[in-house]
Amino acid sequence: MTKIAVFRTDASSLIGSGHVMRCLALADSLRVNGFESIFVCRRLQGHLCEYIRNKGYDVEWIDSNDDEFRPESDAIMTKEILARVASPIAWLIIDHYGIDRNWEIQMGSLANRILVIDDLANRPHLCDILVDQNAYERMESRYKDLLPPQCLQLLGPGYLLLRPSFYEARKSLRARDGSLRRLLVFFGGSDPTNETAKALRALARRADDEPSFHTDVVIGSANPYRGEVTAMCAERPYAKLHVQAENMAELIASADFALGAGGVAMWERCYLGLPSAVTVVADNQAASVRCAAQTGAVAYLGESAETNADTYARAIEKALESPSELLEMSKRALEITESRADRTESPVASAMLEMDRRG
Repeated sequence: MTKIAVFRTDASSLIGSGHVMRCLALADSLRVNGFESIFVCRRLQGHLCEYIRNKGYDVEWIDSNDDEFRPESDAIMTKEILARVASPIAWLIIDHYGIDRNWEIQMGSLANRILVIDDLANRPHLCDILVDQNAYERMESRYKDLLPPQCLQLLGPGYLLLRPSFYEARKSLRARDGSLRRLLVFFGGSDPTNETAKALRALARRADDEPSFHTDVVIGSANPYRGEVTAMCAERPYAKLHVQAENMAELIASADFALGAGGVAMWERCYLGLPSAVTVVADNQAASVRCAAQTGAVAYLGESAETNADTYARAIEKALESPSELLEMSKRALEITESRADRTESPVASAMLEMDRRG
């Protein structure tokens, strides 16, 4: 009998794509284990519903008149969808900063179990599993008094939500030598502060028309500056643009250094040992980026309001001049994510399956 997992998450030009992308990673891992997944999303500007469908998952809409999230009405509409799409639902998976215990308790008996993906630790939850894949100081106590006593907490980058392609890439990961032959530029799906353009301006300042390295530039389909970035890449034969890339694991594994944002993408880079200079583009990224930088897993460039083309030009020059530092950063990145070549399955999916087996 096929088990059903329902994901309640959103993406938009304002929210970004990170919530949906990490849910898709978990859905892919669950599919390997016989689950069918359904996504419940609001119809916001920059939503990724067609992308989700193209990945092979059904999407149920919650219509929204504006960007404001109203938990009471959202809970009512979600309950209606849950009651209609499947019975029973094995797992309800929630990745949404606007949802808390009050919303979760209204789901009643419609789902056998609830898993919450969070990284804010600023509101109570009623769930069976809480996943926070980020690194923080005093991580073990972050959710004190916010969860039921029996809740299983999966905390830290050892519980990264990764697509199966990342485990495959890790198996055959090449040994980097500290030289910069290939640069990756990716500041998240929406990149609201247009860090990508700043990085491309930094590249344009280099004296030679064709730098000694190739550059892969990745943006999401919801990037509001897509036209500008496309034009800038067209002017630079050494820069290749990828829109809504399906091969992120391959791009990360083949790169020697990256300029990027915090969040999901930072941990994906760390898992494959890619040294990177990181800019905080959203408030919720700041603490985990600083923590990763303190361990030496990334270089911290500051917040987006503090960065410009000069910032990225200096980061590139430092990478070119410091192969030993890149090698050390790669080592620290693998360590902080507990990255291993023998891992074949998401530890989060494994915990869910084990809980199901125990009944």
